[in-house]
Amino acid sequence: MITRDDIRELANFHSPEGCAVTFYYQPTTPLNRSHRDETILIKDLVSNALHESEKKGNTHKSARADLTRILEMTEALRSNGRHGKAVFACSARGLWREFDLPAKLPKSNVILSQRFHLKPLAAIFDGMQHACVVLVDRTKARVFEIAEGTILEKLDFINELTRRGRSDGFGGYDAGHVQRRVMNEAMQHFKVVADAVTAHVEHGGCDKLLIGCHDDVWSEFLPHLHTYSRQRLVGHFRIDPKQATPEQVKQLAVELLQQHDEARKQSLITEVIGEAHRNGRGAIGLRRVLRSLEAGEVQTLMLASSFSAPGVKCYHCGHMDYHLAPDCLMCGKPNTELDDLGDAIVGHAIRHGLEIVYVGDDEQFDKIGRIAAQLRFRADQNTPAKIAV
Repeated sequence: MITRDDIRELANFHSPEGCAVTFYYQPTTPLNRSHRDETILIKDLVSNALHESEKKGNTHKSARADLTRILEMTEALRSNGRHGKAVFACSARGLWREFDLPAKLPKSNVILSQRFHLKPLAAIFDGMQHACVVLVDRTKARVFEIAEGTILEKLDFINELTRRGRSDGFGGYDAGHVQRRVMNEAMQHFKVVADAVTAHVEHGGCDKLLIGCHDDVWSEFLPHLHTYSRQRLVGHFRIDPKQATPEQVKQLAVELLQQHDEARKQSLITEVIGEAHRNGRGAIGLRRVLRSLEAGEVQTLMLASSFSAPGVKCYHCGHMDYHLAPDCLMCGKPNTELDDLGDAIVGHAIRHGLEIVYVGDDEQFDKIGRIAAQLRFRADQNTPAKIAV
């Protein structure tokens, strides 16, 4: 399982010699059982990467060693099931990292550069849900985790409420007393569950929290959730905590997560476009987003899954530009030409801890260039005169 820490580590890696090898393997349906087509494809990708590197004069013996090792993996990939694979290597610096991935990569690819290419990896990670799902009623609680498309039950505990006697006593007094005691015990149960949920979310690294319960329990349980848990709360769905199967929980939770994510993306698109048109905390289009990234203004980077644009990057000062100039406009050093500036943009965002939101097919987002950003501030509005106002 790849983690955000893994991606940040890879994003911070830099090989001035240009021998950072990135390999993505996306399984295809073989024409025959020998998988010969996939073997040929990988050999061709490795050969092309070496050829392009030689043309640029960047070939390094460590890169050759890593590419040879990737070729030797071909047999193992055949037995990898239908999983994707990612390899990030630079033997000159003693680095070899490989990860099994969902088979959702755009294509198999081999890239030799100064930095690892993380755009496909980050896009897959964005689609992975790591959520905590809590089923609760007045006597029972179950805690599940959803990660990598699987669901596991982590906690299961029961609160035995006071049983009501056969008699309600004189004037119903005993019945009222028992009812109040049952309600108090239920409240204590909710508090215990809320404490356990907070501890689990804090230590389990779950990004999102969902609650499954009967409608009447939701209003009783919600006030007991801690602030930390509420910040990750997506919402609740109706289910019987005692009878629910893990697959039923997973289905309802995933539906709610997808609805929540789609609603947030649509809201964010509308907000960013509106802010950009008001000259506020929004940037749309490649030119404006690049400028905002360089100025440190960006809070959330929004990128269409299909975004791709040629450009250049200066590995001396980090400047990125969509103009294919041979030299950097900022420092005058030679630029490196990139087939897809999106890779450099994603790497920059990861290194600087920015949130990345991937947008699927969306006509409104396509019209603004398939790239946008929500800004923390606008540098051009922080002049002394404007601050004084």
